[in-house]
Amino acid sequence: MNLKFIMTISSLLLVFVGTALADSFLPVEADEPAESEVIVLLGGGDQGRVKKAADLYKEGYADEVLITAAEKDGSVSDLKTVAGHYGIPEEALIVDNDATSTYTNAKNTMDVMDAEGFDSAMVVTSDYHVERAEFIFDKVNDANHEINYIAAPSLSGENWMERDHSKDIWFSELTKMWGYRIGLYKWIDQ
Repeated sequence: MNLKFIMTISSLLLVFVGTALADSFLPVEADEPAESEVIVLLGGGDQGRVKKAADLYKEGYADEVLITAAEKDGSVSDLKTVAGHYGIPEEALIVDNDATSTYTNAKNTMDVMDAEGFDSAMVVTSDYHVERAEFIFDKVNDANHEINYIAAPSLSGENWMERDHSKDIWFSELTKMWGYRIGLYKWIDQ
């Protein structure tokens, strides 16, 4: 092979890797809370997500809360109990216990929103997960619903970069986000 060609390809690859790494350290721009028809609580993370969703519910941003969780993130019945502990009454809860990933969270949420006639939602997830959640929800949504993305800190109030295992969080989200960007989510749960 031509040395010039190899150098060009190597340079492009280096620029791509550098851009991907730089992008992973940019702060995520979460939305401000806005009145919605439903608050969507994604399973996973610690109880910080549940507390944030409960705070939004108690502040009157929505009358209903959809819990969508993968079984690996803890049982939905556990999340219902925790939601009750933080002040969300059981009659305000809608439950999706069929999700297995952020992708199926998004698909199932759109199905519930269509079935319930909801036009707007606030998706509450961990601060480190907002970018990937927004990416896949926007792909699945096709602009049919108005969705805001709300970042929840950990239960102790730390953002993801302040946590002891921040390197693990960073690497996990970096690899998952690039997997989603190249379309691997299309083969999840098919």
